[in-house]
Amino acid sequence: MKLLTPKLDFVFKRLFTEDMSILADLLNAVLKNEHGSLIKTVKVKNPIILPDEITQKFIILDILAQDENKRRYDIEIQVRNYASYPERALYYLCKLYSSQLDSGENYEKLKPVIGIHFLDYEQFSDSDYEDFYFHFEMIDARYPSLRLTKDLSLHIFELPKFERILKSDWHGDNIKEWLHFFNHADKEDKNMRTQYKNPSIINAFKILEALSADEKTRYLAEVREKALKNEVSELAAARQEGRQEGRQEGAHEKALKTAKSLLSMGILTLDQIAEATGLSIEELQNFP
Repeated sequence: MKLLTPKLDFVFKRLFTEDMSILADLLNAVLKNEHGSLIKTVKVKNPIILPDEITQKFIILDILAQDENKRRYDIEIQVRNYASYPERALYYLCKLYSSQLDSGENYEKLKPVIGIHFLDYEQFSDSDYEDFYFHFEMIDARYPSLRLTKDLSLHIFELPKFERILKSDWHGDNIKEWLHFFNHADKEDKNMRTQYKNPSIINAFKILEALSADEKTRYLAEVREKALKNEVSELAAARQEGRQEGRQEGAHEKALKTAKSLLSMGILTLDQIAEATGLSIEELQNFP
């Protein structure tokens, strides 16, 4: 039986909401004891996937979670390269942060909000950033060691770049094993799975097998995958239309410039200028 890919957001969310221990392990692998102690318990705030979310356009099937210290997490896997991804990521983190307080409550009650995003594309493709992991915080531009606050941060992992940079050097490191799992879980047989050292990933394979064996889950995964492909096609068509309109607008501006030059010479008739530039007689008559 071929396993479903955990890079599909529907499968990713089902996988990490089935067993809180593997979600806690993933968080600990990302944060690496960043807050002074390991996360022991995690509660998912939005475990249910509504039927219309499977096919709805531009919806994000993320995981909103909270640990025992009330730190909040926005965890997602993303296959679509949105032009406004950075703005959207920041907006959702800020929204999650501000939603902790009701009007008039003390700001000291606010707890850190952490975004953990796995991207199946390269957000930072510039050769100056040949790395697969990025961690953004609120720091001073001139003094990077000076933080305004630790309450808002975003961890980004680029799965294709991880694959290119670390083709084989991934064994024994928890976060690298998770990234390898995301890239290869649907293609690995049981013998290949013995390469993983992290027991939580072995448990993740068991859950993924159960999800893949369920007929309804496979059907919903296919529906979701089709919806995402259609969305990508629509985005590509919209970008192409925008480029075409840009080219047409550029050609029109060039024609107006040529017409202005010809009119200033006073040699050709309006009909001749219209034929030469493709502009209408009316446009030429109303020319400033």
